[in-house]
Amino acid sequence: MKTHFGIMFALGVLCTLLVSCGDDGEGRKPNIFDDEESFVRVEYTSNADTVYLRWTLTDKDTRFDSYEVTDNRTGRVVTAGREATSCFLTHIPYAEPVSVYLSLVQDGKTVKTNRTDLVIDGLDRVTAGIIIPDRGSVTGGDGMYSVALPDGRSIFLMGDSYTGTVTGGRRSTSDHMYRNSYIVYDDGQVSALVDANGPGTSGAVPPGVTNEGQKWYWPGHGFVADNTLYIFQTVMYQGEEGMWGFRYETTDILEYELPEIRLKRTTRIPFTGSADIHYGMAALNDGDYIYIYAQVDVDNSANPVSEVLAARTTLDRLYDRWEYYTGTGWSVSSSDAVRLEGLASVPVSSQFNVFRLRDKYVLLTQNKRFNSGEIYTFVSDTPCGPWRNKQLIFETYEQDVPDLFTYNAMAHPQFEKDGMILVSYNVNTGDFAQQFSDVTTYRPRFFWVEIDRILNGK
Repeated sequence: MKTHFGIMFALGVLCTLLVSCGDDGEGRKPNIFDDEESFVRVEYTSNADTVYLRWTLTDKDTRFDSYEVTDNRTGRVVTAGREATSCFLTHIPYAEPVSVYLSLVQDGKTVKTNRTDLVIDGLDRVTAGIIIPDRGSVTGGDGMYSVALPDGRSIFLMGDSYTGTVTGGRRSTSDHMYRNSYIVYDDGQVSALVDANGPGTSGAVPPGVTNEGQKWYWPGHGFVADNTLYIFQTVMYQGEEGMWGFRYETTDILEYELPEIRLKRTTRIPFTGSADIHYGMAALNDGDYIYIYAQVDVDNSANPVSEVLAARTTLDRLYDRWEYYTGTGWSVSSSDAVRLEGLASVPVSSQFNVFRLRDKYVLLTQNKRFNSGEIYTFVSDTPCGPWRNKQLIFETYEQDVPDLFTYNAMAHPQFEKDGMILVSYNVNTGDFAQQFSDVTTYRPRFFWVEIDRILNGK
């Protein structure tokens, strides 16, 4: 399922890129060799790791039979016929200077070469436009957990969300904010699931709640088993005034029948310990066991310290009997749980994920320090560590913009192309009015990361 799904997704991205490159000029840079003596004029657009190079031949007299395009980082060579005016280069490193060489070739020998120096940011705006469009689905929000469904679809579990139409990068100030929503991705098409308890209510609502301004769900992670979707939803309440006044109460498991995604029941998790321990922030169905991970804030100051705990259960005991990892084994007592080893150098964020990648387990997190922008992966041979091979896979950009901050990166390993998996991170603004005047201030960003880099540090 994953291979076919990844191929279809990549084809959709490629087709969209072909259309979009000539329209918005995003990332376009002039050829630095733009004097009258240059034999060619070059410009480019970029998306994720791909550079779309376009050129106009200004010297009509030089004899040649083909173009050859390469770069000084990947060493890949693209050959194009004499009549060509464009080509793609892929796997270009982001945020690093790269030189691209376009040569005229005659009888296998280079006649002339042009060099274009470029730097790309690595962000996949095409994927962003597919998953968070301007109309017809969720058009802004955060959260961005995802779960692959058995039929090839994926469901994205969103936090605070908008579904109203965006025009010219703006949304109406009357646009309703849902406390959570679901995005269903189906072969390049998306739709939103909201209004679970009637118009204006969120995609999921805690039982008995009629005022989501006071108590609501924000998503944890989820998993699929036996054609049923299980989603951990954290019960939050407004404990104090202001933007940061939310507090955690507990976590529910919402059970959905597939393929309809119809809610069957809501059950509280069996963990009854400290409210500082949030189980369900990551989840993994590993066959024999379901693993449920908790993020714990040890010190939530400007230099935070956090830990990760792990529980496991079987599907038939999901609601009544968990075992907790003790460092050497498993205990039915939650007080015996100890932190997972190998993660101490990075404070794990409030939301993170753990997933299988090839024959390893990967934990992906953004540094919890406010607006650090650092996104890391760790690798283990087991679901519970010890974790190793710490890799800084990306550093976000938006924290350098006034009022913006980034947080809670997520991997989406079911989206795979050319040896890379998809990762997202959230962008938000301290100036609430910006969510309406500039929707990019409250939309996730996407990038691709090499699997080999995660697993082997290459």
